[in-house]
Amino acid sequence: MARYDKTTFGRKVSALFNYSYVVLAIAVLLTVGATIAYYQNAAAFADDTGTRWTPVVFLIGLCISLLLFGMTHREATTRASLLRKTLDLLDAQQENQSLLVAEKESRKTAERASHAKDEFLAVVSHELRTPLNAIAGWTRILQTPGISDEARETAIKRIDKNLRMQASLVEELLSFSDVMSSGPRLALRPLRIRDVIEEAVNSVSVSAFQKGIALDVDLDLADVQVEGDRERLKLAVGNVIANAVKFTPSGGSVNVSGCACDGEVSCVVRDNGLGISPEFLPHVFEQYAQSEVASTRHFGGLGLGLTIAKHVLHLHNGSIEAASSGAGGGSTFTIHLPAISSL
Repeated sequence: MARYDKTTFGRKVSALFNYSYVVLAIAVLLTVGATIAYYQNAAAFADDTGTRWTPVVFLIGLCISLLLFGMTHREATTRASLLRKTLDLLDAQQENQSLLVAEKESRKTAERASHAKDEFLAVVSHELRTPLNAIAGWTRILQTPGISDEARETAIKRIDKNLRMQASLVEELLSFSDVMSSGPRLALRPLRIRDVIEEAVNSVSVSAFQKGIALDVDLDLADVQVEGDRERLKLAVGNVIANAVKFTPSGGSVNVSGCACDGEVSCVVRDNGLGISPEFLPHVFEQYAQSEVASTRHFGGLGLGLTIAKHVLHLHNGSIEAASSGAGGGSTFTIHLPAISSL
């Protein structure tokens, strides 16, 4: 439904009231004209009664003019009131339509969020169950009578590996819960952002080495400082680098660079891994969003690292951006943080 033009409405109301005043002006002019004509023809009477009746004629004409004006003005007021009610009705209908559209969009958003949560819970259940099944299986093997020393050693290694996987998943869940509810509890203080990035790189270097991925670091940050929570920022930067290592195949490379310009620190994490599809790129930081459940299960993890990173950087008045040329084209994540000074 097209919205009613209020300008047109105002012109119609003005025209109605102008019409009533035009009627009054015409009636007054006719009264004056009739009075003058009567006065000029009063000499035809045998006496001067015609002249004495001239004011009466004028008053009668004036009363008739005011009566006509009152009737016309009342009609104009009634029509204007009807127009206002019509406009209010049209506005109410327009507002109801807008509310209906907003309600439909909200319902679709809630349905998408609910579906994403269901998928996320399915992934969590799968990821937590997989190492538990492995641990249970190798534990039963250890309990087998007459097991060889080689099999016992293999079982212990596999149990240890799956225990570390399980601990990593639980730690990711706890970090997500803690970060998403810890806005006011940041321990903010001045710190060298170079040290934070180097510590984050060191925390991921072992997994990169095990996958045969070259991890290059080029930080042109000198002693630039930012105000932040050291552990939170290290977690955010580490999650971004770990995500790049996770989705880069063996023999690939991950480059971490940093610079400061115009009072802002930029940290760029670039890889030549799987890349991000254009359809999923706008949702890469969304909570519970995953580009492909099968892919997530293949690489492991819960897909919360980038969500945690974005939230932590937002708490530090920073931001993060993702870019990719598509599947197989690698990806680039750029972190921005406000710098406070240089030592």
